[in-house]
Amino acid sequence: MRKILFILVMILSVSSVFAQKSKVTGAQNYLISGKLDKAKEAIDEGIQNEKCVDYPKAYLIKGKVYQGIFESPLPAYKNLERNPLDIAYAAYLKALELDQKGKMLKPVKIQMTNMIPDFTNEAVNCYNNKDYAGALFAFEKVLEIESMDLFKDNPVVDTAVIFNAGMAAQKAENFEKAIKYYKQSIDYNYGGAKTYAYLSKVLKANDNEKEAVEYIHKGFELFPNDSDMLVELINYYMFGGEPQKAADYLDKAIALDPNNASFYSAKGQLYDKMGELENAVAMYKKSIELDPGKFIPRYNLAIIEANKVSKHHKEVNEIMDAKKYNEALKVVYSEYEKVIPYFESALEVNPGEKNSLMILKEIYFKLRNQKELYLEKYNEVKAQLDSME
Repeated sequence: MRKILFILVMILSVSSVFAQKSKVTGAQNYLISGKLDKAKEAIDEGIQNEKCVDYPKAYLIKGKVYQGIFESPLPAYKNLERNPLDIAYAAYLKALELDQKGKMLKPVKIQMTNMIPDFTNEAVNCYNNKDYAGALFAFEKVLEIESMDLFKDNPVVDTAVIFNAGMAAQKAENFEKAIKYYKQSIDYNYGGAKTYAYLSKVLKANDNEKEAVEYIHKGFELFPNDSDMLVELINYYMFGGEPQKAADYLDKAIALDPNNASFYSAKGQLYDKMGELENAVAMYKKSIELDPGKFIPRYNLAIIEANKVSKHHKEVNEIMDAKKYNEALKVVYSEYEKVIPYFESALEVNPGEKNSLMILKEIYFKLRNQKELYLEKYNEVKAQLDSME
């Protein structure tokens, strides 16, 4: 009798295991027929049972189902899970972990090979949607897969992914990882001058000024005619208290690319900073000529003209003789009128720019008693600024 009971218990136990494993088989069949919703439902149910928790094939099928959800072009299936690729990846790793006989190596390798373009596409989508942390995560998954023992017979150094991981990390302000991946890119001679330029930026952002400068100069030595390196050197010296060196590199940059409006604008700012206003004006005008849509040279040109009049106004205010003062003040008012078009020009390319509006409001206020038009303009600009508060 006991023997019969024991046999019955064994039969029931085997039936239970078979029932749960049949869920896995069912999920596989649904997957083959393209019914991803049914496949997900079956594998989710089957894999939760204690009889399948250590069943490697269950995790292989789970990975395939969730990878299929990610790869599906149909929104109804794509929306079944928020992060299907991550779940698939974890399932494949679990299948390898539980595999005692090596049966999972070949099928998991096939799926992992397909995951490389999947994670790459995910990274690109995240990057384009400005989810830079998500892009970094996906790029790192590609690198992680490529470094697995599964691929040791055909090792891959995916330099493009390494570089893009650096860019994503930089955008995500994960400077430590950006430094790591840019340095790896340099080790593999990938990215040229751009890699040195980007690395110097993230090193500086990570408070490593000394190393940042070293990479700027090293990059310039290797790529002396590259505009990216020149821009980095120009910025470093322009804002680092050595304007003459910045000017030298700007001249080189202009010689390499004489139609680059940004270089002339930068040189205008440099002359501005050095107090060489006539040269600054010439550079700003050249920049506007090459690129009429640029705001900075238009605005800086307007500021120079406004400052000239403001300085003259202060000098006139020192005149004690009433008659001379009134005559001189008329000249100042006419000079203010000549400044107006400069700021209006800046606002044409950047409508609503607050600083330009605030300065125009002050000028219109000064001129409000000269012409009724300026009082009207003052009220218009004041109302515009008030609406921005």
